[in-house]
Amino acid sequence: MPNSIASIRALNRSSASAVLLLWLACFLWLACSGQVLSQDTKDATTPTANTAQDPNTQQTSSQQTLADGADETTPTPEQQAKINALIEQLAAPNFLLRENASSELFQIGVPALRSLRKQLQVTTDQDTKSRISELVDRLIDGLIEVKTEDFLAMKDVNFEGWAEIKNILKEDSFTTRQLFINLVQDHPAVPESMQWQLTTRDRSIALEKAIATVQATQNRRFPTNADAFALLLPLTDPNVKMPSACELLILRVLQCETGTGLRKNTRLFPPYSMLLDKWMRQTSIENREKVFLYGMDWNLREASRLLAHDTIANHKNVSFHALAASLQAMARFGNQSDLLAISTLLSNPRSSTEASFTAQGRIETQLGDLAIASIACILGVDLEDVGFKGVKRDPKRGFLTAEIGFPEKAPEKRAAALKMVKAILDTIPTPAPRFGQ
Repeated sequence: MPNSIASIRALNRSSASAVLLLWLACFLWLACSGQVLSQDTKDATTPTANTAQDPNTQQTSSQQTLADGADETTPTPEQQAKINALIEQLAAPNFLLRENASSELFQIGVPALRSLRKQLQVTTDQDTKSRISELVDRLIDGLIEVKTEDFLAMKDVNFEGWAEIKNILKEDSFTTRQLFINLVQDHPAVPESMQWQLTTRDRSIALEKAIATVQATQNRRFPTNADAFALLLPLTDPNVKMPSACELLILRVLQCETGTGLRKNTRLFPPYSMLLDKWMRQTSIENREKVFLYGMDWNLREASRLLAHDTIANHKNVSFHALAASLQAMARFGNQSDLLAISTLLSNPRSSTEASFTAQGRIETQLGDLAIASIACILGVDLEDVGFKGVKRDPKRGFLTAEIGFPEKAPEKRAAALKMVKAILDTIPTPAPRFGQ
C-alpha cells in the first residue's frame, strides 16, 4: 500500500510536470506566432525600398498635366526602354546620332515628355540641356496646337479664363472662340486674370500688360480685335481703374478700321458694345466730345445718356463742342427725366466760333439753341416747329449742330422759340429722378 501511494504521488508529479511543459510550449509557440504575424503585417503595410523609388507607384490616377491642360500619356515598358535609350543618345558625340534620337523622340511625342523633363533636371551638360529643352517646347507646342484645333472645332476643351470670358461675351461660337485663342496668344495675362478666383490686382496688372503690348505695335499696325477686347475685358471688374493710356488706345481703335470692322461684325458687335458701355462711363472730361460721338455711332444708349446728364449737370465749363455733343446725345437717347438738366442751358449764350449758313441765311449757334433742339427731339416735336426753318432730325446725332441757330440780326426768333419751349415744359409734370442719376 505504501508503495502504491508512492507510485501515485510520483505519477502525479510527472503529470504536473508534463502539463507545465505543455503549457510552456504553447506559450512559446503563441509568442513566436505573434512576432511572425506582426512582422508579416509590417511587411504588408510598409513599402520596400524598391517600391518607394518606383515612380509608377507614386503616380495617382490623374496624370501630371502640362501647362496647357493636356494629359501626359504613360508609355508602355517597351516604349520606356526605347525612350531611355534615345535620351542617352541626345548626349552622344556623333551629330547624326543626336539628330536621329531627337527626331525619334519627337515622333514618340507625349509619352516621352515625362522622361525628358526628368532628364532636363539632372543633365549638367549645357548642349544636351538645350536640346532637351527645345524638344520639350516642340512637344508642348504640338499639344497646344491639337488642343486649339479641338477648341475651334467646338469641342469641350478647358482653357483658363474661357468660362468667364464666354459668360461676358454671351456667346459660344467659332468667332468668339477664335477671338479667345487670339487673346491667349497675344495677351495671355488677360484671359488668365479673368478667372473668378483671381483678384482686381491681377486684372489691373493684366490691363497694364495689354496696354504696353498695344503701345509697342501701334506705329507698325492697326490694333487687332484681340487688342480691342484685351483693353476692355479687365474693366468688367468695377474695381479696376482705367489708366488714361487705355482711354486713348480705345479711341484709336474706334477711329481706325478695327472699329469699323467690329461694328460690321454681327458676332462681335454686341459684346464689344457692352464692353464699350463700361469703358465710356470711366472716360475723362478731356475726351468727352469724341466719346459722345463714338457713343452715338455705337448706339450706346444708356452710357451716353448718363454721361451726357452728368456733363450738363456738373461740367458746364467744358468746351462748347463737348456740351454740344452731350446735347446731341440727349437728343438721341434722352427722356423726360433729363429735361430739367437740359433746361438749365436754355438761356446760355455761349456760341460756336464757326459761322453757319442755312435756309435762314447766316446763323449764330448758341448753347441755348442746342438745348431747345434737344428738348424738342426728346418730346417728339419737329425742329421746324420750334423755329429751326428747314431743319430735320438727324438719325445718328439727333440734330446737326451746324444747322441749329438763329439769324444774328433776328434775336426775336430766338426769343420766340425759347418762349415756346418753356411753355411746353410747363405743361409736363416733372418726373421723379431715376435710380442712378
